[in-house]
Amino acid sequence: MRSKFGAVALMMALAGTAVAATINPVPAATQLKLAEGYTDVKTGDMTLRIVKAHVGSPDASAFDTFTVYVLPRKAGESWLQATVPGQKGLGYNLRTYETADANVQSIAFYQQGGQLYAVQAARPSGGAEVNLAKAHVDIKVFKFNRDWDVPKFDNEGAMTTKGSYHDAADALPGEFFTH
Repeated sequence: MRSKFGAVALMMALAGTAVAATINPVPAATQLKLAEGYTDVKTGDMTLRIVKAHVGSPDASAFDTFTVYVLPRKAGESWLQATVPGQKGLGYNLRTYETADANVQSIAFYQQGGQLYAVQAARPSGGAEVNLAKAHVDIKVFKFNRDWDVPKFDNEGAMTTKGSYHDAADALPGEFFTH
């Protein structure tokens, strides 16, 4: 009996330390060109609405948010919001981060094999000194699950760029979306 509890405890401990798989670059042609406002994307039997909104601030930093909704099958039904993994629990949108010094985080979407993915490129931030220097960029990919009950983006994988970039946005065409 004791060994069964030990095995279960070990499995639970290891499950909490799961690491995302390493991802590979994808063809540039798969990247979605998002309109200002919203873009509708078909995936499986769902139509997703990606809403892009800009948020300004008085301190020379700003960001764009990307909120994804599953449109109802017919009028009068509820829209469903697709969540994303957050730093603490769920996140409700993806966002860019721009400072006066650099684009610290950038977001893109792509479709491959009928599947929708979100990509987040983020570089270290920490004030003007850090933002002015080039740095490696961490790229995370999230895969949309196409679930009508709990629509969400799940962690698909991650990579770190070989090169260093001033703006996180430059890492995407530089190393993730290939020609």
